[in-house]
Amino acid sequence: MIRKYLAIVLILAGIAFIAIGLYQNFSTKYYQDKLVEEYDRHISMLNSDEEKEDVKEPVREVDAVEENEGVESTEEEASAAEEDTRSPVDKYLEGKEISGIIEIPKLNVRAAILEGTDDRALKYTVGHYPGTANPGEKGNSVLLGHRNYLYAHYFRRLNELNPGDEIIIRKDLDTYTYIVTESFVVSPQDVWVLDDTEDTIVTLITCTPIITYTDRLIVRGAIAE
Repeated sequence: MIRKYLAIVLILAGIAFIAIGLYQNFSTKYYQDKLVEEYDRHISMLNSDEEKEDVKEPVREVDAVEENEGVESTEEEASAAEEDTRSPVDKYLEGKEISGIIEIPKLNVRAAILEGTDDRALKYTVGHYPGTANPGEKGNSVLLGHRNYLYAHYFRRLNELNPGDEIIIRKDLDTYTYIVTESFVVSPQDVWVLDDTEDTIVTLITCTPIITYTDRLIVRGAIAE
């Protein structure tokens, strides 16, 4: 009898695990599609004749601060009411900025890049490590992403990249192509991989091996000449 109940429990646990994985995959695709749409909308605005050349604004800063003083209480109430009706994507983006798009042709990856590498940023997308170079700038631009199926797994196949493969990053109207130069594994304590460099490089970081995630897989690329 006990074995029977144990078998039922294991079956239900397996079904629940699969259901959670499917739901997370659906959520990741939903949020990522919306983030890419938001970024594409930003690019369309930059390309528009109506966009002034001297105006530069972030893609999205949902948690914007009202600059004008003396805002009437009725306006504040209206703003609060509007905030309550924000979409799930708007709430997810709160205080975050979409800084670009990463494409890895060999892995069929195209994902939005958010500023920051906290759990909220990495749950559905790729994060840019604060304080490191921006894509295309001289120095070390560091991007982090997950590999497991419970989160955005855009770096799941990162181990398949070889020297010569392309990593493409689009930021505003600029496109930067990096060529993979090396890949290696380090421990979580090896923070030197975040150090700045004299060259223009990109460093992709994810956990390895899959399941235990005790180390960090590093893939580096140099800007194409």
